[in-house]
Amino acid sequence: MTIEMIPLSNIRVSKSNPRKAVDAATIEGLAASIKADGLLQNLVLAKKKGRGRTYEIISGERRYRALSLLVERGDLPADVTIPADIRSGLSDADMLRVATVENLQRENLTPLEEADALNTLIGCGGDLDTLTAQSGLSVSTIKRRVALLRLGEAARTALEAGEISLAQAEALSIGAHSEQENLLQSVVYGWMTSPEDIREALTDRLPSLADAIFPKDAYTGAFITDLFGEDNTTYFSDTEQFFALQKAAAEKLVAEHEKTADWAMLAEGGFAPWEYRQAREDESGGVVVELTVRGTVEVHERLIRKDVATDLDEAVKPKVRPLYSKAVIEYIAMQKSAAVQATLLENPHTAKALDAARRMEALCERIHACPAYLAKLGENSPALDTINAAASEVLAMILPDTETATWLDLLRAARSPEKAFALLKPLAPEALERVCHILSVLEFGQDKLHELDTTEDSLFNMVAREIGVEMTRWWQPGEWFLSRRTMNQLSSIIKDAGVARLYGNGRGYKKADLVRSLAGYFAKLRAMETRKPDQQRTADWLPEGMSFSDSAVSHEAVPQTQSEDQAA
Repeated sequence: MTIEMIPLSNIRVSKSNPRKAVDAATIEGLAASIKADGLLQNLVLAKKKGRGRTYEIISGERRYRALSLLVERGDLPADVTIPADIRSGLSDADMLRVATVENLQRENLTPLEEADALNTLIGCGGDLDTLTAQSGLSVSTIKRRVALLRLGEAARTALEAGEISLAQAEALSIGAHSEQENLLQSVVYGWMTSPEDIREALTDRLPSLADAIFPKDAYTGAFITDLFGEDNTTYFSDTEQFFALQKAAAEKLVAEHEKTADWAMLAEGGFAPWEYRQAREDESGGVVVELTVRGTVEVHERLIRKDVATDLDEAVKPKVRPLYSKAVIEYIAMQKSAAVQATLLENPHTAKALDAARRMEALCERIHACPAYLAKLGENSPALDTINAAASEVLAMILPDTETATWLDLLRAARSPEKAFALLKPLAPEALERVCHILSVLEFGQDKLHELDTTEDSLFNMVAREIGVEMTRWWQPGEWFLSRRTMNQLSSIIKDAGVARLYGNGRGYKKADLVRSLAGYFAKLRAMETRKPDQQRTADWLPEGMSFSDSAVSHEAVPQTQSEDQAA
């Protein structure tokens, strides 16, 4: 790379420059700027072999045109020389690649010019990573620009003229050229403006009689037609049969072209123009028979394959049309779902097994946190023992070889609704009812775990009162709870639980010793088969927070001079 002073008259515009549109007003403004301030950025030129002192522009065509305008007006002499960055020793392919990269990086190209430039780089063998690095464009932008290469001349002209937006052009690109032309007027005149509507129009219409290239009598399905039965308003109702017949006919067309062309192939879903160039006069080339997303067939002749990188080809090639459009797929899903629901109403046992299977599979996410919490805590818990026993019973019904199990094993029994359904469907009605019972139970508990539930009519408290939950049956004060009470609170517990006869006010004890002794006495009372009245009073003691009503609000909620965590 060298900087040289080059006569402006020795510079030529490159035919490979991706910029096609040159705005006269922009050139006028640039000429005025150069006249006032001089040339602030050098042109990039290529010295081609065998061309004497002639140079081709790699980057800076607009600056060149502005300088030429100044010469034409007499503001610069005809023999003016300008500083230029000279690239020498470049082959035609190298110059094309460098010119394209320079323009992509430096010039404000239109989307179509970017698409054509990317098409040039694709022809030079660039993969997706290389294109991203050279162009400065994101992968998604590259995909969108390359899609514009599928536009026909009419749609390209409309985009260049600003008659349609870039989003509308991208939507049109999924159709064949003839399909684009059919829709273009509606888009230009504002009758169809939404890109989503354009895509739907190109994909959701039933194939018409005029689209078919196979003998019409080969089709055995029904037709949908208007009053006059014109070919372009008579549609194939059975799209699956239409596409099968159309593909077979397209394959026959490929075979016919193979007899005269270098090669022929079928492209389902859309033609990828970036994979080919047009054959020169002295070349024969091949043929691509395109089966479009809507079922029409177009033939592209005299094509020469480019060496396109595999990752790029896969990233930007059009997707093969699915058998059904999204709207039809949704319609099918709704109809089948309604049919299954109606039939499940006639099969209550299967419906219950299905419900249990879905809940069993979702239990990992929906199970209340209390079983895991109590298991980790390690305290003696009659409630957890009861839950584990029920889980073991249910699991034994599902998997008879299971000897002992806990609620955790129940979670592991079904990792998918399909597996759970296969396990549950053979169960007898009573057994299935038991499974549903425990699944409902394991999902239920207090919602807010870090504040007391003091709402009288909360669902949790309502259910607890309805079934008559007796907390003294399931819980007793243990070391974990008592150690998190302050000495003042422990003195209140001694008084309220009626054990002052044993501990006085508790002040004569070290806290750790008092906690251990109190917990031991509560455990001793639980183990007794019969208790005296004063012992029963102690066994029945509960902190107010353990009740299922608004009485759970107590002095325990009043700020203390020492927090519960500090008390522990």
